[in-house]
Amino acid sequence: MIRQIEHTLLARGSFRVEPAGSRPYYCLSRVTVSRPGSAPRPVGLDYCDTELGSLFTKARDSGQGVYLPLGNGDTQELVVGTAIYKSDSVPPTEAGRLSEFIGWTGLGLNPHVLLTTVLASHPRMSIVFQFRDGGVATTFRAGATRTGATSRTVNLHNGWTVKTYGFVNSSSIYLNGNALALLLIGLALSLLIGFTLYTLGTGRSKALALVMERTADLEKMSLHDPLTGLANRVLLLDRIGQIAAHSKRNHTSLTVFFIDLDNFKDINDTLGHGVGDRLLVEVGRRLTNSLRESDTIGRLGGDEFIVLSEEGGEAGSTALAERMLESMRAPFVVSGYDGELNISASIGISQGVRDKPEDFIRDADIAMYQAKHSGKNCTVAFLPSMQEDVVTKRALQVDLERAIGNNEFFLVYQPIISMSSGRMTGVEALLRWEHPERGVVMPDEFIPELETSGLIIPVGLWVLREACCQGSLWAGSGNSLHMSVNLSVRQLEYSGIIDDVRMVLAFSGLSPELLTLEITETALMLDVPSSIKKLTLLRGLGVRVAIDDFGTGYSSIAYLQKLPVDVVKIDRSFIANVTDGDGAGAVVLTFLQLGKDLNLITLAEGVETGAQRAKLVEEGADLAQGFFFSEGVHPDVISKHLETGAAW
Repeated sequence: MIRQIEHTLLARGSFRVEPAGSRPYYCLSRVTVSRPGSAPRPVGLDYCDTELGSLFTKARDSGQGVYLPLGNGDTQELVVGTAIYKSDSVPPTEAGRLSEFIGWTGLGLNPHVLLTTVLASHPRMSIVFQFRDGGVATTFRAGATRTGATSRTVNLHNGWTVKTYGFVNSSSIYLNGNALALLLIGLALSLLIGFTLYTLGTGRSKALALVMERTADLEKMSLHDPLTGLANRVLLLDRIGQIAAHSKRNHTSLTVFFIDLDNFKDINDTLGHGVGDRLLVEVGRRLTNSLRESDTIGRLGGDEFIVLSEEGGEAGSTALAERMLESMRAPFVVSGYDGELNISASIGISQGVRDKPEDFIRDADIAMYQAKHSGKNCTVAFLPSMQEDVVTKRALQVDLERAIGNNEFFLVYQPIISMSSGRMTGVEALLRWEHPERGVVMPDEFIPELETSGLIIPVGLWVLREACCQGSLWAGSGNSLHMSVNLSVRQLEYSGIIDDVRMVLAFSGLSPELLTLEITETALMLDVPSSIKKLTLLRGLGVRVAIDDFGTGYSSIAYLQKLPVDVVKIDRSFIANVTDGDGAGAVVLTFLQLGKDLNLITLAEGVETGAQRAKLVEEGADLAQGFFFSEGVHPDVISKHLETGAAW
């Protein structure tokens, strides 16, 4: 700690320890006052590294104060010091003094200045203030000693004596100025020593109070969040342990709430961390106001808050969670931002008995993520099955990270067929995973985890580059197939997606008009204005854009004319029933007609029978794909089929 403080003060340029070096104890001067023309002691002088160091140690062990000379010549001074202990009084034993020792307090002064001041109006007087201890002798003088002067010596003990010189001409000292001056000088020295001892006593009390105050400050800092003033993780874990023990004795139930703000990162990224910090303070205040006095609230960090409560039962926990959600429904107004901020939160709950305090927070955290996946702004209670899911997901994430490094991903290509000619006009690149133990893993099992973890960004870029390079090879051999590549929600939101597509096209040499980027209807509808902006930029590169799984939500139909797209892929759920003669066939027909009216290419997904194909040809679909034609195959299979030129 001492070295840390020293480095901090050095960095500020206002303090320096002299002499430098690491020592078990430091006795640093804090303030220096000197007369004009005199050389002051440097602030930061370590008295424990002078000849007084061993004497200070003796003072610590004995509990007695010391007053000793230091230095020589013009820099000679009187140093008075005393040890400080934790208790209000000096411990009676040496062992007690060693165990309760905190530090020293003291002062250093130049007695010559005081003595000269006292004698200023008595030019015929002089005084000698002397210290002798073995072979060490130190003398402070003031005034000039004249021939015939009378001297008086007073022993102050501990090696100190005072000798005064003057002329006495009367039997009454009160009638003789010189004698009276001698008395006054003696009194002055007594007052000096008395004042010094009083100052040290007062300084000791002040120093002890300061130590206690700083200790309390440090304790508070170690247990509370510096931004909001709420309990931090250390204090929360301690409180969980206490409440859990109390709950066990009283047959009540501890409930831990894990609160995480929804989309808080967007506020930090767009409005700055200053606005974000002030918002967190206000969130902490609102949450606190929604609790009972017996509840505990703390902040783990970021936008994560923890609430502890003994409010009984599932109903009570649900009610408390709803109060917390309700407290944040009103818009927030924070300094540094002119508008209002709307914030919601997802809350996970763990309740009952756990082996360790950390387990309560872990389980509430798991439940909170379930709340996020359930649509946010809601509450989910922990279930043991959630922990199993977490373990499985974590193992999957580790495997996926390894798969990237080991090049375990590969692509297959599913043909896209023209309904009018029966010939292959394009392919869709489909991602597969060659797991070293499980074999080939289909995308439904790992794509969601790639999305959640963010690994979809590097994996998606690899897919795009691999597919475009393959498309460029086919184009180079005279087969200009349209290459369709799927973009996920995370990729569409990714700020670098436009640059990635531009870079891949340049790297692969594939003509932009041969690349089709497929985005699901759900992804497009999350933020329509942003989707329109991104799709416009993508089409500006010369590529085609397709809406995948069209019709599953019906929400995109109203926006279809506004969305900058080229292809509509009708979802397989409609195609499966296209020949049944019920409403599904009518819906497909509506979609096909809508595509014609908007001058869009229509593509039917999931064609599995000849009857479905015939119906789509009859209704005027442009393109189709599905197992009726081919599943996803190795690129060599596509190349061989291109060589034959056969129709499907």
